[in-house]
Amino acid sequence: MGDERLNKRSKHLLEALAANPEASINAACNGWGDTVAAYRFFDNEVVSPEELLRPHREATLQRMAPHPVVLVVQDTTELDYTKHPPKDARCLNKPERFGLYSHLHLAVTPDKLILGVIGLDHFDRDPQTLGKSTERRSLPIEQKESFRWLEGYRLACQLAADSPGTRIVSVADREADIYDIFVEAQQTQGPRAD
Repeated sequence: MGDERLNKRSKHLLEALAANPEASINAACNGWGDTVAAYRFFDNEVVSPEELLRPHREATLQRMAPHPVVLVVQDTTELDYTKHPPKDARCLNKPERFGLYSHLHLAVTPDKLILGVIGLDHFDRDPQTLGKSTERRSLPIEQKESFRWLEGYRLACQLAADSPGTRIVSVADREADIYDIFVEAQQTQGPRAD
């Protein structure tokens, strides 16, 4: 993270959270001092999800290299913070439900060996757009939630270009069954994901 203290704090904090993934930050930390340090860490403008994921992503790319085939599985999960919403939380599928959606890209071998997280995106919903799917249909793909599936395929294509010795297969559920992905797959020049 460009700062040895932040590196040390991130390692300490990630170990504490990994030891008990279901625990709150308060429960995972060792006392009030650790809890305050954790919240200061997360409030630091240098700290971002991308920076926290960067070393893991680099290690995942190295783990992918020796495999002839790697599946890049993408899916979305819901993080519901309705009981304790952050002050800037927007909504999920209803105005009274607060949280965010996490769209994950996981590298896995066909033998089900998990290699690691290769990408992660977050989004939420504006309460004013709920129930207006008819109006959103005419928007360009880049302005729709479904764009995340196309971005996931593009990520898989980038991995295929960066990993010439590995066949990359993009995997998603039926929510990703959108025309734009199939068009992009046909029109992509050079290395591309299956």
